[in-house]
Amino acid sequence: MSGSPAASATRRARRALERAAASASERHEPVLEVTASPQVLDPGPDLLRAQRRLAESQDLAALAEELVAEVHRCGHQRVLLLETVARSRHRELEVLTARGDLCPAPGHRLTGGDLTRMAPTAVVELVPGHPRAPRLAVWGTVAGSTLEVLASAGGAVWRALVATEEARRAAREATGAQLLLSGALRLAGLGSWSWDPATGVVRLDDRLRRMLGLCPTDPDPDLETWRSGIHPDDRGPFTGVEDPAAHVGTSAPYPFRVTSADGTERTFLGMSVPLATTSSSAVQGLVLDVSAGEKSTGELVRLAQCDSLTGLANRSVMDLRLVEALETATPTDAVALVLLDLDRFKLVNDTLGHQIGDALLRQVAVRLQDAVPPGAVLARLGGDEFVVMVPGVDRPEAVSIMARDLLRRLRAPMMLPGLPEPFVCTSSAGIAVGHSGTADDLFRSADMALYRAKDGGRDRVALYDSAMRHEAQARRDAEHRVRRALRTDGLRVVWQPIVSLSDHEIVAAEALVRLEDPVEGLLEPKEFVDTAEDTGLIVDVDTWVLGEVLRQLREWRRAGVGLQVSFNVSGKTLEHPSFAHRLAHSVESTGASGSSLLAEVTERTLIDLSSSTRASLGELRSIGARVGLDDFGTGYSSLSYLDRFPLSFLKIDMSFVRPLGTSDRAEAVVRALISLAHAHGMVVTAEGVETELQAAMLRDMGCDRAQGYLFGRPVVAAALPQGVLGPRFRP
Repeated sequence: MSGSPAASATRRARRALERAAASASERHEPVLEVTASPQVLDPGPDLLRAQRRLAESQDLAALAEELVAEVHRCGHQRVLLLETVARSRHRELEVLTARGDLCPAPGHRLTGGDLTRMAPTAVVELVPGHPRAPRLAVWGTVAGSTLEVLASAGGAVWRALVATEEARRAAREATGAQLLLSGALRLAGLGSWSWDPATGVVRLDDRLRRMLGLCPTDPDPDLETWRSGIHPDDRGPFTGVEDPAAHVGTSAPYPFRVTSADGTERTFLGMSVPLATTSSSAVQGLVLDVSAGEKSTGELVRLAQCDSLTGLANRSVMDLRLVEALETATPTDAVALVLLDLDRFKLVNDTLGHQIGDALLRQVAVRLQDAVPPGAVLARLGGDEFVVMVPGVDRPEAVSIMARDLLRRLRAPMMLPGLPEPFVCTSSAGIAVGHSGTADDLFRSADMALYRAKDGGRDRVALYDSAMRHEAQARRDAEHRVRRALRTDGLRVVWQPIVSLSDHEIVAAEALVRLEDPVEGLLEPKEFVDTAEDTGLIVDVDTWVLGEVLRQLREWRRAGVGLQVSFNVSGKTLEHPSFAHRLAHSVESTGASGSSLLAEVTERTLIDLSSSTRASLGELRSIGARVGLDDFGTGYSSLSYLDRFPLSFLKIDMSFVRPLGTSDRAEAVVRALISLAHAHGMVVTAEGVETELQAAMLRDMGCDRAQGYLFGRPVVAAALPQGVLGPRFRP
């Protein structure tokens, strides 16, 4: 075995590490001090030389063994080499190799808490993807230790070997992709050309040369020679080749005629795209010979330029037409872009099926075609998104009037196949008007306006203004805060007591999430939850909050406290396919009682009740959790959704509670809401109770529970009122 590659690599690693350590010792480098947290060490010149020598081994396992062995020989009794396998609040580590007594075997999984209790004397933690891994933590020092040198050398070599392997893998993937692309072009009968302004040469591949009747040895033409072979009437698509701005994304397919080497005229269908991987303004083109095709050239062009479902223009055509319109636009002759999106289209597909959804999209396309003004370009971007481009606009108000007319026409009932009654569809539209900038700029502005229209309640039109740019920046900032908080354990939970109005004893507590920002401080949900909802990060936020809820329930159970916990769960979280399974597993693993959980959902969640959401709500009920409606009365006028899913409780929004005692109308509304909830068998909780008068009136109306500043502000669990120290459970 002494001559095996692994043993040879180990010997080379040891010699290189010893040379690096000796070199560092000669320079009298200081020994690493005791530290309570991991430190990151940068390799010096000698260590980089060691890196190059050790990189020859190509053996990560040998390197790991050697590194731990050297640290152990330095005098550390328990040495662990760990790799981070999961990054979260409680990161998970896997043992790669270890030396010393009571050390776990390779492959064993640990958490940060396990590591602290085990108290090794030295740990090297490899963090995949970390630019300065590994990190070194030392629980004690040993006289004359060269541990920091060894760790630095190990880190440098580890990065070198990983980088080498990644480079090889990338090269293999690039070669495979090139072969796959070449095969696809060959199967599709496509030729290709590319033009690089740095050389001025148009390079033709072998297949295009054969299509043109050129010899493989003929030199590549320059741009003018390449153009001269194209029919004069068909040179238009090539006039913008020198201008990279004319090639935003992918151009629309265009037909052109070429005279081949034998003098015959052939018809090609072409498409050109910018080469984004180059630093220059190079352009690549694909060519299909349609001269002998069964379908006419016009039909092929139509298929390439049209949306297959609706027959409207597709995104590539819209991009090309928009670029052309912006080139000639002026402040008094601007271009308007109207982005139009169907409201709750996903619900149509989920409840009625995709065939009904497709039929709806086709009818929407027909109505839009009948309504758009002459000269406008109408396209379907995909899904339920449509766009209208109107050139020659001098007044934005005129475009707003047109957009409202489009929404009015779409709002009219339509008959869809398979539905017994007319179907009503509403839409939202965002408008941007401009005469300068790029097509992407105009699309972004229209998209911001569409977001405003959706956020304002749907079925409306919004015109872009500069304030929307600031709102968009605020949303991006909020998204950054949420991502950073999830990554750095920056979320917090505070608890607000919920009392029984019959005796003012605490029966539950609501878990409210907060975000601790290093600059802004502790932020309330209104500062970040909407953004988390829009970006889908709310699923991670809800999952984290649920983990804290179950942890706190376990602590209270150990203390003999039988308290229910109320928590908010987003509709997007309920739609997540793994949420219900993770919830059931978490409840079982923590030993929490499902009956202690009060899950609050919004009216919108019940309005958009999909099959996956219904399944998650059913899973909540199956483990004994109660499901209730939060902020009742603020969302929708229809109450039919109350019968869509069996609810256990209802929370009356504070906007109805605060006027109590000063408004007879408010009293009548709250009384009616309580009666409605009781008629459905639900327990009623009033939110935002701040005065004794409000509490007394609610109790007289038959309200069951209340929460608000009168009974306690949101606080950390340890600061809850003393009433929670004993069992206060009320079913």
